[in-house]
Amino acid sequence: MTTPRRSFVGRLTALLAVGVAPSALSAATPALDGAASEESDSAFWPDERWLEMVAQREHRLIIETGIISDGLALRRGLNFIDVLNQDYAVPDARIGLAIGTHTAGLAFILNDVMWAKYPLGAKFDVKNAQGAPATANPFRTASTSSVESLSKRGVVFLACNRSLLRLARDLAGPGGSAPTVHTELVANVLPEAQVTPAMVVALSRAQSKGVPYMAVA
Repeated sequence: MTTPRRSFVGRLTALLAVGVAPSALSAATPALDGAASEESDSAFWPDERWLEMVAQREHRLIIETGIISDGLALRRGLNFIDVLNQDYAVPDARIGLAIGTHTAGLAFILNDVMWAKYPLGAKFDVKNAQGAPATANPFRTASTSSVESLSKRGVVFLACNRSLLRLARDLAGPGGSAPTVHTELVANVLPEAQVTPAMVVALSRAQSKGVPYMAVA
């Protein structure tokens, strides 16, 4: 299932275009009276349709990961779906699964252009079949636990924007432009993934909706 980055990234891009720092995003939304309803508040929040979809499923889970570890988080997600399919006769349509990425785990959801430009294979110690640092995202497609394959089965992928900001500063280095690199990273997140303001808040929001949480660390 493809989950667009939608409203959050749209507002983020607009702010960047006029020179506003990404951290100012929350300040750019109007403050609401404490007595306002959640329905009113939500008009100013990042898009959480992914959360509503996951929370409404009978079997649900959010997996959070900040590591690559040979695709462990993706394989855990595949196991969750396959075991429910095969041992409990639960079809994909009754399963809600989100995989949230941050820190090194962001490499899962960045496209080949970013892997080549900022050699992420060398940075995160991911090797290709020949044993050299990977210059393309090996987790994007091909295997049953790939981002593409899992997305087609309804899995939602999330990218932590706070981690994208930190990664941008790291990749830009002392003489580079971190805001420019951040904009580039956001634009090159895989189409199967959605940028969310902070993974810790996404996890809190998911648990408030009754979605169990698993860390792959």
